[in-house]
Amino acid sequence: MKQLVSLGLTRALFLAGALAFGLAACGTTADVVSTPQATRTPETAPAEAAAEVTPAGDFYTISSNYLTGSGFNAGDAWYSLENHLGYCLVTKTDYATATRRVLCSVPGCTHDSEACPAWLPGKGSEVRLFTAGNTVYVYHPVATMYYAGSWEDYYAEIVERWLKERPQGWEDLTDEELVACCRGQYEERSASAGLYCIEGDGASRQDIQTSQDLRNVMVGWCDGTALYGYELSEPAVGNSTGYRISLADGSVTTFPLQQQEQILGTEGTRLLTSHTVTEIPLPDYNAEGWDAYRAVLQNATVEYDCLDPSTGARTKVLERPHDGSTFGNADFFGLLDGKLYFEDWTPEENGEPRRNAFCAYDTVTGQWQDLLRPITDQTMRLVGVTVAALPGSAEQQGRYLWLSGSDNVSGENLGWMLDTQSGKLFPVTQKMEGEGVSNWVAGVVALTDDGRFLVRTAQQQDEYGGPVYVYGLIDAEAFLQGSTDYTPVVAS
Repeated sequence: MKQLVSLGLTRALFLAGALAFGLAACGTTADVVSTPQATRTPETAPAEAAAEVTPAGDFYTISSNYLTGSGFNAGDAWYSLENHLGYCLVTKTDYATATRRVLCSVPGCTHDSEACPAWLPGKGSEVRLFTAGNTVYVYHPVATMYYAGSWEDYYAEIVERWLKERPQGWEDLTDEELVACCRGQYEERSASAGLYCIEGDGASRQDIQTSQDLRNVMVGWCDGTALYGYELSEPAVGNSTGYRISLADGSVTTFPLQQQEQILGTEGTRLLTSHTVTEIPLPDYNAEGWDAYRAVLQNATVEYDCLDPSTGARTKVLERPHDGSTFGNADFFGLLDGKLYFEDWTPEENGEPRRNAFCAYDTVTGQWQDLLRPITDQTMRLVGVTVAALPGSAEQQGRYLWLSGSDNVSGENLGWMLDTQSGKLFPVTQKMEGEGVSNWVAGVVALTDDGRFLVRTAQQQDEYGGPVYVYGLIDAEAFLQGSTDYTPVVAS
């Protein structure tokens, strides 16, 4: 239930390439274990076809800035990143004690170098954060550093020039601070793709290099023993490809998908996918042109299926008209607790479409349900349907949905919570505190298993001018009634 998710969430997810994020090995010298795939590298070892991809358990979505924001909800705790100058730290917010701490239990650790299991260089803007069993994982998909040389060469060629010219936004940094930012950026973007496994609640970390970089693969789902994702081929060229990354050794295998097929979410041990269905094969627009391609799409539909990746068997869930967007499903906003969520658009007298309702299709009953009809504010957007949370957690039950909007006259940020159990819509009246965010509504970031919301209550600035959020816990029903009686989350 993230507050700041764009209207183009689905399209952004599909079009965004998996960008790089680097992470240097860290932990105490005795604790860190690095297990690179010594005989398999991204250059020499392409993904192998998967002989066995049977899911080990129910699928769940992992955190992603494209889809669910940067935090992961384990039901009893929330895991997220804390930014510092040139690096960031994996943190754990414990709901029971209302405390937040760096995910490190190494005695005497100062958490400011790669000697800390929770330490990552750079900003961590492209990593995926999740838990499986007793381990907290950080996955970064690919190295994106454009510069192929060493740090010393990069410093001489790039950083020294920046020290003189001072790029915009870095004018107030000291030389030492600017170098720290550059070093973190270099390290996070030059590290090979891999998994970083924080064990024992921060006692140690194991680093695993994946068997190949997955530059254009959207990796967003886990079954407890492996990550799953997909890569879209150019529509006129061929089929999409599914990918599986073992959490045990980082090996990458593939499974087949259909042309234009995308993974949209999860339903138990199956993946929800969609693909375009046409009466005749889609023409190669490179050869025959866009007009011919669009002509075929005029009568196309989009089919939603539940896919068993172990057998390739698909069970048709729903079929809807292609809406003319890139993948024909721009009105789809997520899957949660067995329900597919959509916006409903109705043509007006002038022929222009108007958003008229939010609705859900129940995969169990095969019935449609209006969540909100008519939409009470045309700026209102359904966001945060897909949640990054463990299977069986309260948030996966989909009771509360976040909707956001704005007052274009006053520039005020608006928010609503929809209780799908009662059907009631609650305007969020609580505001964040802090300079520059006084018109922002307090943002709900997670639902705890004991029925409370974790809320961003304020925004502060660190010593370098970066944003630092303040969090509080509050009973969900009390929050919906406008209460600000938060239990502050404090650092420990």
